[in-house]
Amino acid sequence: MNPDKTPPEWRATYIRNEGEQAQELTDVLTIFGDEGVEETFVMTFVAPLFPTSDDPAYDLDMASYSLVKTCRDRSGKTYPGLPWEPKESFRAVAKYYAAHQGER
Repeated sequence: MNPDKTPPEWRATYIRNEGEQAQELTDVLTIFGDEGVEETFVMTFVAPLFPTSDDPAYDLDMASYSLVKTCRDRSGKTYPGLPWEPKESFRAVAKYYAAHQGER
């Protein structure tokens, strides 16, 4: 990343892959559940210093483990008025816990 530019931009080209983060979280939650872990902290909810962008050169969120994407100068579409938009990992964690509710 080139932090000297405003806004900061990536020095190389990266491809967003939200599915990979969502699968990793689901796999780890499944392992923890199978091993009897009763509680765990799941990543970071939001990373405001790593906003998303439609232009991959400025999509700093690709480096974030947050469950939601920070919107730079707009509200999210899913929850209007809030400055973030859920990622696939947000939905994957919700789906995991919905499926395992009441098991402990």
